[in-house]
Amino acid sequence: MATALTKQNLILTKELNSILIGLILGDASVFKTSITSNARIEMSFGQKYISFAEHIALLLEGFMSNPLKEVKIKHSKVEGDKTYINYRIKTKTLPLFNHYHDLFYSYDEVNKKYKKIVPLNIHDLMDPIVLAYLIMTDGNYDKGRNRVRIYTNSFTKMEVESLAKAIEAKLGIYTGVLYDRNDQ
Repeated sequence: MATALTKQNLILTKELNSILIGLILGDASVFKTSITSNARIEMSFGQKYISFAEHIALLLEGFMSNPLKEVKIKHSKVEGDKTYINYRIKTKTLPLFNHYHDLFYSYDEVNKKYKKIVPLNIHDLMDPIVLAYLIMTDGNYDKGRNRVRIYTNSFTKMEVESLAKAIEAKLGIYTGVLYDRNDQ
């Protein structure tokens, strides 16, 4: 998926670009250590999603220094001090990921930190691969109502409406924006 010539000349395929957009719309993050630093992609997976984690790690292996990492998380509040396993991916910090940070993050002057947003040009970015990876990270199937739900909890209602319109316009899929609970 990637062509690795030098750190500055790494190239993403169109497919991998769409995959990253779908992942970042979902659970992936684009992280910068400072305003002037380059960015990296980070993502965590629950213990039931090892196959998906391995798939994403394989797609991003040309952009990673370290392999998929298993992280044990101990919960003392759970009966019997239960230990959970998460899987984490972190890419290298690279100039090419700055584009994704610029697309998906807005600097909040009040809180002095970046806030994840739906890109303003989501209509131009939406394609079947973007939607597939968004659903794989933040979606589920509601059997009772025979529908796919996408949990877009971190976005504003206006952003979610923009995303829904892009899915409907670009892919011809009927969408609805519904309030879930607790400002979600």
